Amino acid sequence: MKKITFLFLFLTASFAFGQVLIDENFDAGLSTPAGWSNIELANGGVWSFDNTGEAPGFGAGNVVLYDQGFSGSYPIFDSDALGDDGEAEDTYLESPTFDASALTDVQLTFNHVIRAEIGGNGFVEVFDGTAWVQVALFNSTNNTSGANDLDFGFKSYNVSAQLAGVSNAKVRFRWVGDWSYFWAFDNVKVFSCTETTAPTAATATTPANGATNVAIDVTGTTPLITPFNWTPGPSATVFNLSLGTDPAGTNIGTINGATNGNGITYNWAYDTTYYWSIESFNCFGSTASAVWSFTTETDPALSTDEFTLDNSFSIYPNPAKDVITIKTDLAIESVEIYNQLGQLVINRKGADITENLINVASLNNGIYLMTINTQDKKQTLKFVKE
Repeated sequence: MKKITFLFLFLTASFAFGQVLIDENFDAGLSTPAGWSNIELANGGVWSFDNTGEAPGFGAGNVVLYDQGFSGSYPIFDSDALGDDGEAEDTYLESPTFDASALTDVQLTFNHVIRAEIGGNGFVEVFDGTAWVQVALFNSTNNTSGANDLDFGFKSYNVSAQLAGVSNAKVRFRWVGDWSYFWAFDNVKVFSCTETTAPTAATATTPANGATNVAIDVTGTTPLITPFNWTPGPSATVFNLSLGTDPAGTNIGTINGATNGNGITYNWAYDTTYYWSIESFNCFGSTASAVWSFTTETDPALSTDEFTLDNSFSIYPNPAKDVITIKTDLAIESVEIYNQLGQLVINRKGADITENLINVASLNNGIYLMTINTQDKKQTLKFVKE
């Protein structure tokens, strides 16, 4: 099962196409594709091409761009690498001319990541046969996908008003800025939609609406829940999954381009009710599902079935700040303390335990399990560190 890192994974969408006018994935090599124009209007050079998936400023060896649906090679303009010379860069990558004269519907889609902080601007423009017309602007004011200097993911625009009936149409991606960050994009498609209605709403399959005791796996760095499955409407091809602990199911976030049957890597909590929904898309429009809910299992480590219960031991104070005293008449051989992930955080042997006192001052606040071992007895007790 493929893992998805929540809030930052966006995939290329696959719509039901009619006539395809542009379909460019830039995978032919690390140079400007045939028919495309790479033009410097003012200071700063032209778009370059890369195939590492690495986004500047996100740490060496990252694959942020591939996580956003990029594949193979792609164009990128790295403004930060050019330095501060006091002159704004102005450069664009322009598609070949295409004929939309026989069409009444024209759609434009692509994947991108832009960090437009410090005055960067990313313009998406189309040529309507006479002039260039702005379709989208990504900058610190207009970005919508994340923080105000960052926009990313799959983008879809209906450009019928600008391009339908145009015989010499084009699209271009234009960067304007000076020593800002970067803009990269991939999978540019221009096509005519064949759908005439939005898809019908999806229905929940797994977890079922109202399900309880839904298992979560806490063996990894972040817990992984079982796969999310839904039954889509017959014409739906792209899905956004929203998740929250609020009844609207939105306060955690949304995966754009979610894949049916994948798990979600997230810091899931035991005994918690979550709400989720699916928005289904085709190239005509979208339809939101109902909001469903499920409740995760109770922490199995806190189940009394896991304890060897005995009145031979008690601990105090509980909650504790610095030191816990174990009250018992038996000789303690060892004490082990585990956090809620099952990790051993304190291990004391009998010779290291003075007057049955265990120092817990180094622990973070939270719930812990203390296992006390003697020669012939063992008991696990829960305590709170505050």
